[in-house]
Amino acid sequence: MLNIAICDDDILMTGKMEMLVQNIGRRNFVPIEMEVFWSGESLVEAVAKESCFDIIYLDIEMGREDGISTAKKIRKYDKNVLIIYVTSYEHHMQESFCVRPFQFLLKPVSEQQLEVCFKEAYEEINSRDFYFQYSYRRVNYKIPIREILYFESNRRKVLIVTIKETFTVYRKLNEIEDSLKRCKMSFLRVHQSFLVNYKHVEKQSYDFVVMDNGKRISISEDRRKMISEQYCSMEDTFYVDE
Repeated sequence: MLNIAICDDDILMTGKMEMLVQNIGRRNFVPIEMEVFWSGESLVEAVAKESCFDIIYLDIEMGREDGISTAKKIRKYDKNVLIIYVTSYEHHMQESFCVRPFQFLLKPVSEQQLEVCFKEAYEEINSRDFYFQYSYRRVNYKIPIREILYFESNRRKVLIVTIKETFTVYRKLNEIEDSLKRCKMSFLRVHQSFLVNYKHVEKQSYDFVVMDNGKRISISEDRRKMISEQYCSMEDTFYVDE
């Protein structure tokens, strides 16, 4: 789940941006929670009250609180949020370096430009370390989620298959799937017994996927259409026929 804020004093602009970003998220199988702000002051107030955003689309030319001063205040509370400036003027770029913006988008922004930027931001967020935490035999563990290839339900246990080794946890796969919706990576439930990490899918066909470790996992019949549609919307997808 990505938490995104849009801040612009142009109500028509925020409405258009909100619609485009939601559409892009759906096409790329990225769940989004979004908040819209029409002033820098209200955005800073939300961040100060511990609203946590992954991405902020921020206009520079606003009323009393412009985008540069808004970002400076935000950085006092959050050093990691990706700030993407959406502006009509390039001359603000040099001035904004102090707040480490992720990218600039020049108005009017096309959906194609917005999608390219969105995917790059999503990749940047996914490059950070997020952990799957669990307990097994009274010992607490945490595994970097980017290293997990898939989860496999095996009776009362779930196997956590990573790049290097396999771990075991006594939990239901449904519970694990729900918990992973809060992380930033895409996991696909291709089968009642398998939850796979999209980033580690090497090949995909209509009725199976092949993981980076060579494991071939069947896609259950009732999920094939949904998985196929999700893959069609994702970047760098290709199919194999056997």
